[in-house]
Amino acid sequence: MNMIRYSTARLLYYKKQTFLYTLFSSFSAFLLLISFNLYNLQTTLHKQIQDRVLIFDASDVKENLPSSETLQQAYLVVISCILALFALCFFFFFLLSLYRHRMEIINWRLAGLSKPKMFFFVFWQSLIPLVLSCLGVLLIVFAFQNGYQALLQKINLALLDFFELPNLPSVFSSGNGLSISIDQNSFFMIDFFSDNFLVDTLKGIGQTIICLVSISTLLSTCLFMISNRLLKRKKLIIDEPT
Repeated sequence: MNMIRYSTARLLYYKKQTFLYTLFSSFSAFLLLISFNLYNLQTTLHKQIQDRVLIFDASDVKENLPSSETLQQAYLVVISCILALFALCFFFFFLLSLYRHRMEIINWRLAGLSKPKMFFFVFWQSLIPLVLSCLGVLLIVFAFQNGYQALLQKINLALLDFFELPNLPSVFSSGNGLSISIDQNSFFMIDFFSDNFLVDTLKGIGQTIICLVSISTLLSTCLFMISNRLLKRKKLIIDEPT
């Protein structure tokens, strides 16, 4: 418990670095949440478009429509790029954190503090801002739900347009003979249901937290072990007694 308090106090002491790291984590979490949301929505959107095709008897649209798998693969590429950028930035952040705490780590190691506790001290300072950033993004998304949904629509329509959507007639004829006017964007828009949006968003933030925490845990563990070995070679710390 004392280690948690001290680590948290260090976060407040280095306000500028904590703010920059939290800002970057929030931006990464927001981009990932958008990508995961749109990735998860592709199956629902594809089904909605199929239903519209049946209603408006637009079989030619169905033949030229990009598959949901194609769109999901595109979003997976975007997700991979965001995670790679986050991993690169986190790598340098954690290196800086280890360098900043090097004397404390040496002193605590000489005082007999175990390596897991030392690692927890450093890792806690990167984990807390990361998790809080994800939760903050989730609250903002729900607070500005309409604006967020409009953003999802614009991004998804832009990607669909990139894959060359089929041209639609300005007027469709429904099965009962009625003529219905509908524009191209409306035909391919996501129909958000409140429950469906809530489930997909919670699923997306869960995927975001898992990915970011997994990457940060893996990188921080590897970097801490490498740093510990380098300090041993320089005779600055000693091995734990067996």
